[in-house]
Amino acid sequence: MKFIKALVFLLPILLISSIYAQEEQSFTDRDYVFFVDGEDFDEAYSDDIPVDENDIFSNSNFIPNGPIIIKDVSRKMKSAGYWISKIKNPDKEILTQNQIKAKNKELFKDLIYLNNIETFPEYVSTASLKRQQKQIFKLFYYRKYIDGSFNTINKNYVNDIHNNIKFPNSKKIKTKYALATSYTDIRLMPSDTNFLYDKITYDIDRLQVSSIDIGTPLIALLSTKDNKWTFVVSYSAEGWVKTKDIAFTSKQTFSDWINEKNFIVVTNTGTDIYLNKELTKYYDFIRMSTKLPILKKFDNNIICVKIPKKTNKDNLIFEKVYLNGEDINVGYLKYTQRNVLQQAFKHLNSPYSWGGYNGDPDCSTFIRQVFGSFGLILPRNSLAQIKSGNKQTTLKRKTSDSEKSKEIISKTTPAISILYLPGHIMLYIGNENDTPYIIHAIWGNEHFINKKERVVSFINKVVVSNLNIGKGTSKGSLLHRVTKVNTLTLRK
Repeated sequence: MKFIKALVFLLPILLISSIYAQEEQSFTDRDYVFFVDGEDFDEAYSDDIPVDENDIFSNSNFIPNGPIIIKDVSRKMKSAGYWISKIKNPDKEILTQNQIKAKNKELFKDLIYLNNIETFPEYVSTASLKRQQKQIFKLFYYRKYIDGSFNTINKNYVNDIHNNIKFPNSKKIKTKYALATSYTDIRLMPSDTNFLYDKITYDIDRLQVSSIDIGTPLIALLSTKDNKWTFVVSYSAEGWVKTKDIAFTSKQTFSDWINEKNFIVVTNTGTDIYLNKELTKYYDFIRMSTKLPILKKFDNNIICVKIPKKTNKDNLIFEKVYLNGEDINVGYLKYTQRNVLQQAFKHLNSPYSWGGYNGDPDCSTFIRQVFGSFGLILPRNSLAQIKSGNKQTTLKRKTSDSEKSKEIISKTTPAISILYLPGHIMLYIGNENDTPYIIHAIWGNEHFINKKERVVSFINKVVVSNLNIGKGTSKGSLLHRVTKVNTLTLRK
């Protein structure tokens, strides 16, 4: 029952680990690991009801405390250059592109939280997927949720969502290949309905897993009976997307798209896509670290790329579109501390958005987009990300703030080290007067005066700060709660 209470008490974003053996021509029926807001729990498929009807979130009084004022951050500290100037050799290459490829292989091998869709098996166990979907269904059936209009979600509605999933009668499901033809959200269940804990966290939809951009390669496994939703697997997430937002293709086209050598990467927080080289016919925008094949470069710094598009008959075709060269790089960026900081600070003041909803980052999306600019493939969630480095350190729990700060500084490298506390991930940028500083996407800080009074102070954006946020509250400061640090390098 401890698992059940933890599952509901935490602010969960649930991701399921890869349930697929990474061998060609095979399928598997292995257990899953449920990944919940920075913590992972082994799920044994029991019939226990995953709910605590008396949890304090649903019964507490909300006391707003206004936006948090970020203290001890000067005007200059909100610039990448300030932190770059503190680094002895900021342009030294941390990993070459070949080493980054080796790092990605290392991550695919070591982390159950990533899916190597390039070597995905041809078949997947139907029984495994049924169990997976049943466990997700139970999470939302047995707990009280409200929708975007703050109305209680009826259990019959949740039943209808689950019953709409179309499972084949065969023991195994054949893998299909697809590309995203537009921005789309990945959902835990095939539904657009917001599943909210309460009115306070109205901007945190518990069905939201992640979001993907045009051109994202996907493995497709299931569909709904009305064919409006498809269950897909990306490198870092699994869930349901709208079928209208993807196009199916052959394995060869899928592989060619992934392995295209002549490509651009978006290096700004986003860049607009146009249908003409004069950049007047707007189509959409794509976000940082999105990769697309180059077709042609023009003298006026306009780049022609191709994107996947869906025809009226659901066939995949490719279309020419145009980008401003100022927002992109040909190939991945060189992995240096300077470049990482410059990428991170482009996000400064970007709105926070749980699961990347509506195109804005949450803490782990921010980290993935920054390091994705260099070709690194990182997992979706904070706990998985902290396991992605090569120098993980578990910090001592019972130490003074000054001792813990010194330990963090001694174990980290500016720009390429990440800090973790349950449910949150941050990028270490350096220290000022023996105080560690970070840049991170943060929703806010909450604590309890007692079990009936919940205080929430909002931030809701990407900020530079030290680790004193939350100091003096019942939960304690970020510094007090940081448990792990790691550096994103290759094994020696």
